[in-house]
Amino acid sequence: LWFRSRTNSALACHAQLSITACLRTVAMATSLCESMRDGTILPDGTISVSGLVDEACVAMPPRQDAEDVDARDADTPDKWIKRHKDMVRLTGRHPFNSEPPLRTLQEAGWVTPPSIHVVRNHGAVPQLSWENHRLKITGVPRPCELTMDELASGNVGAVVSIPVTFICAGNRRKEQNMTKKTIGFNWGCAAVGNSVWTGVRLCDVLAYVGVERQSREHRFVCFEGPEGELPQGETGSYGTSIDMGWALDRERDVLLAFKQNGEVLTPDHGAPLRTLLPGCIGGRMIKWLCKMWVSAEPSTSHYHFFDNRVLPPHVDSQLAQDEGWWFKPEYIINHMNINSAMFEPRHNSVFRFRDSQNTTLKVSGYAYVGGGLKIIRAEISLDGGKSWEIADLTRPEDAIAEARGTDKHWCWSWWETEVDATRLLQCQEIICRAVDSNQNMQPMNLTWNLMGMMNNCLFRVKVHPMQTPGGVAVWFEHPTQPGAETGGWMTDDAGIFDPAKASDAAPGPSGVAPKRPVAAIWRS
Repeated sequence: LWFRSRTNSALACHAQLSITACLRTVAMATSLCESMRDGTILPDGTISVSGLVDEACVAMPPRQDAEDVDARDADTPDKWIKRHKDMVRLTGRHPFNSEPPLRTLQEAGWVTPPSIHVVRNHGAVPQLSWENHRLKITGVPRPCELTMDELASGNVGAVVSIPVTFICAGNRRKEQNMTKKTIGFNWGCAAVGNSVWTGVRLCDVLAYVGVERQSREHRFVCFEGPEGELPQGETGSYGTSIDMGWALDRERDVLLAFKQNGEVLTPDHGAPLRTLLPGCIGGRMIKWLCKMWVSAEPSTSHYHFFDNRVLPPHVDSQLAQDEGWWFKPEYIINHMNINSAMFEPRHNSVFRFRDSQNTTLKVSGYAYVGGGLKIIRAEISLDGGKSWEIADLTRPEDAIAEARGTDKHWCWSWWETEVDATRLLQCQEIICRAVDSNQNMQPMNLTWNLMGMMNNCLFRVKVHPMQTPGGVAVWFEHPTQPGAETGGWMTDDAGIFDPAKASDAAPGPSGVAPKRPVAAIWRS
């Protein structure tokens, strides 16, 4: 009421200026009191992560960097980049869109090495250097061009290190493509990776250039990569934008990042500078960041409108074009939905009952959710979803969130349980699902959409009985395999066992299945 009073307009103006000054002071004080966490790998192999309440650190996995350029890249624009030979290429040799084999992702551990981390490239990787790169910032009270050394100095804002899981919105898309062809390529279920990212908070960079609150002129922050990078759009740049409220929210941890797992970014992951939006789909993050500006309007980039949307299932390509569905703001996607998938039992693996150690089967997987929520439960079902059994959940981020003094969770969780071997002969499939702290749960069935994004239906692994020279066994079949790889119960190869790719299903580590009562049974 005080601000609305015409008779007190001068007082209101003074108060508003005072509030603005106070916000600036609070933001600067918060940034200054936060210790520098520059991503240095300590002698014990850990990285100290940012925290206002306590100290926390994350152990780094061994790097798996390639030593040579892959022969598949030799005659492409990316012939200067060394890439891990095991990465599954989903769009041919070029551009490089790839995910690791699911087993490789699991064996790397909770933190994913950059060389086997999911990659989404729309075109050739630009050759940018730390020494010459500049971030141009406009549309702000103090426009500037920042060097990489300036960003990493701590003078623009405290350098912080935060563990964040990166997920492509197309994760598990091949399942949708097996239902009806989308306009996207065949991601499997390993389009996800978890790293410690180091950089400067976007809110601190905005404060540095004079933007500390929303206004009509300062409603959106827009980002773009190099001009001419891509064939479509007015400038050939990959661009997008986020709301200013999101950009200024310190707890959302939006970063301008320049390190991954303690090393400067590799070319495929955006070297030398990228945006990192925790809890958000990968398509809203800009690699090779060159330009940033503040505007009254959202980004007009071709890729901001014609990518990363979930349209209703009746909308096909022609209808989307004819009826303007691409421009309906309510169908834009930002935050990841809840999802889970199984690491084990692996596709085409065999469980042999004659082995004395095979008293239980190991069942394990991952789960994630966006928006800063946390996974609170993972469950499996052996009876088609009529009843559910809780699994053991591993959530290393709890201690990190506690040290940071926040309830925000940005990382995936892992889960594991054991199933009594005698139950497998009567079981047709093993299903998994996850539940988050807002009680969101994965849907029973797949819902198709034109872009094939955000597929998060229950993950089902089929169980097939088989005879082996050693006696009765069962083998397991995942829904799909990534890219052009064959196999999967949703494909034309459904139910076909491939002896050349067979492996042994792992027994449970304890050999004793948990005795947990089933809380409820759904009856049709």
